[in-house]
Amino acid sequence: MLNKVKIFLQNEDKYILVIYLFLFLLPWNLVKSQVAVFSIILFFWGIYKYRNTLLDNLKIVYKFKPLLILIAFIGYCFISVLWSDSFSEGFCRVFNFHKYYFLFGTALLLSLDKAGAIKAIKVLLFSFTTYALFSLLVHFNFIGVDGISYHNPEGLIRFSISTQYMVITTLVAMILAFDVSSRVWKIIYVSLSLVSLLALLVNYSRASQLTFLFTIVALIVGYSLKNTKFAIGSLIILVIIVFSFSQNIYIVNKFNIAIKEAKQVYTDNVYSGSFGVRLYFNKVGFEILKENLLFGMGPVDNRTKLVEMEKNDEHYQGDNENYRLIKHFHSEHMEILTAYGLVGYLLILTSIVLLVYKLPNNGIHKYMAMSVFLTLFFVSFANKTLTLKPLNYIYIIFFILFSIIAYQTIKQEEKISTKLT
Repeated sequence: MLNKVKIFLQNEDKYILVIYLFLFLLPWNLVKSQVAVFSIILFFWGIYKYRNTLLDNLKIVYKFKPLLILIAFIGYCFISVLWSDSFSEGFCRVFNFHKYYFLFGTALLLSLDKAGAIKAIKVLLFSFTTYALFSLLVHFNFIGVDGISYHNPEGLIRFSISTQYMVITTLVAMILAFDVSSRVWKIIYVSLSLVSLLALLVNYSRASQLTFLFTIVALIVGYSLKNTKFAIGSLIILVIIVFSFSQNIYIVNKFNIAIKEAKQVYTDNVYSGSFGVRLYFNKVGFEILKENLLFGMGPVDNRTKLVEMEKNDEHYQGDNENYRLIKHFHSEHMEILTAYGLVGYLLILTSIVLLVYKLPNNGIHKYMAMSVFLTLFFVSFANKTLTLKPLNYIYIIFFILFSIIAYQTIKQEEKISTKLT
């Protein structure tokens, strides 16, 4: 195995290796400027390296509809600044989250073919797993991190981010394990999945844990039509997970607290605690949508309105009954709807649904994409995703990688069809 890795590193294009390095380091978010530095280097290096095939390599941008719709959504985000109260603040917020997409996106589209995109996805999975392992080492007191407890070993980045890595790796690695024929790689993928699953269990993110359950149920329904072994294995894992949750007093207590906060909203009309304020944010969001359904308020105005309503509502008590003002809806669905309206929401939703649809039915890539984007869909009801770094970069990169796989598969099928006719 080590010899194969050595041969791979020796034979692989150095530019591609730098891309894989960028992808491996990205989830860790070690240095604030790492995305900027890698993106700029990869962009200009790629433009020079592929200067003779530049236009041909980038045909996917206007020929592949899901990618074109995603670009339309990003463009619409910038346009929405025009009806924000503060043009400069709105533009800065949109630019802050989208400024590097064009740079690293161009590098990926220029350099990666279908096989390279699949390898890139696996690089991300290995990176996610190394962080899961790091979190487990913190949990079992092998590594000490200041301010981090044994009961919630989030490590270097907040658990709302890292647990999404764990959900994705558990599911995608499990799919890869069921598909691969090599015994060695089967063991590797099962190991990635189990390490990430164990890390998910010891990190107390209710949103990610519920997301895992919802997503695996959806995959069981969808993937069982293709692979009965996967369905049976998934059901067994699902039962084990539910049982494990029920035996963990800290997880059970967190869910009991959420139920208590929900009852408090219903009986006393008081919004407090982590779950209570999330219910409040959705309440505010629906009130905003009544007057701004189609186009939203703009990328800053929606949050300004949220804070204003928190200040003036006696029923709002904050996440720890401290009346803390929170400037985000903690629901990416509501964030997008209130900022960009139904138009913006449908653009990004359509791009993702169409991308999954375009992936071939006779392979595992459709189900790998479903694992990633169902995770994004479900967790976005209770957490930040596309407005939280580095998660926004990671989900956009997944979108680009699956776009490459889908587009090049379609092109290959078209060539075969042409030859046959």
